[in-house]
Amino acid sequence: MSFPPTRIPRRATAFTLVELLVVITIIGILIALLLPAVQSAREAARRTQCTNNLKQIALAVLNYESNHGMFPICISHFDEEYQGRVMIGNGLSWMVGILPFIEQQTLFESLKLDGTGYPDGEGIFHPDNHPYIRRSIEAYLCPSDDQRGKVKTNHWRAVPSDLALATTNYIGVMGPHDLGNASIFGGQPDCHNYTAYGSASCMGTFWRHSHLAPVYVASFRDGTSNTIIVGEQLPEYDDFNAWALGNASYGGTTGPPLNYFPPEPYDPWDWENMKGFRSYHPGGASFAWADGHVSFVSESVDEATYRGVSTRKEGEAVSLP
Repeated sequence: MSFPPTRIPRRATAFTLVELLVVITIIGILIALLLPAVQSAREAARRTQCTNNLKQIALAVLNYESNHGMFPICISHFDEEYQGRVMIGNGLSWMVGILPFIEQQTLFESLKLDGTGYPDGEGIFHPDNHPYIRRSIEAYLCPSDDQRGKVKTNHWRAVPSDLALATTNYIGVMGPHDLGNASIFGGQPDCHNYTAYGSASCMGTFWRHSHLAPVYVASFRDGTSNTIIVGEQLPEYDDFNAWALGNASYGGTTGPPLNYFPPEPYDPWDWENMKGFRSYHPGGASFAWADGHVSFVSESVDEATYRGVSTRKEGEAVSLP
């Protein structure tokens, strides 16, 4: 008499609920451990690219100086009478001037810069320029800003009033001046508006009408290695921001302090307290110096030091790495 073969029960291969929960927990722990490291590595790469952009800009500024005998200038976008003659205000930004030195020669040659910007709609506001000045330039954008490359339309005395201009994450340093003499942070008297304040020169390197008092290497009596000339900015906190417009390509070291973020809801048109330097890099922002080097400045920098390194010839005994 034969019997059928005995069937050996197969072991179940599915996860039990406990095992599944253990695996999920382990995966969660690994993600929690790895994610900050990945994010840190990505930010390190973005900060390196940002530093490279500033280095490129600094070298372009110095190449401009070598070719023209002075630092690149800004011009008001309206006519101003200076020393008995009318200065045509085409609105030129110093960042337009260095375009040939950042491999943007074709763009530079495409711009029409004759005539008065406001109210005539010539100069930088010429209709033929509109497609170019709303164009983002990679060297003027920081990858740590996820809103980089956007355009803004709220520009003072733009023609037309809703004209769109591309923004920049890097602006020139005008020095420790109180824009509008109304900043809650104080500072040196305003100098950015010659018509209003009668000052042709600011303590820094770039301001709206620097064509009235050009900056030279000899101007840096404090030393080119001790003077910041370009720093980081976040356009979302500054409606006066555009690489092509002289009025929108500089900021001060008074108000706000470095990496100052106002409480929400904030007003980007509060320009006296917004037109400074800030970044999304943890702990500070990068700056280019007049000798061409770039360094990271801590947001905890002493106020006197921060303001002091933004002047060319005031004789402050301050320095940063």
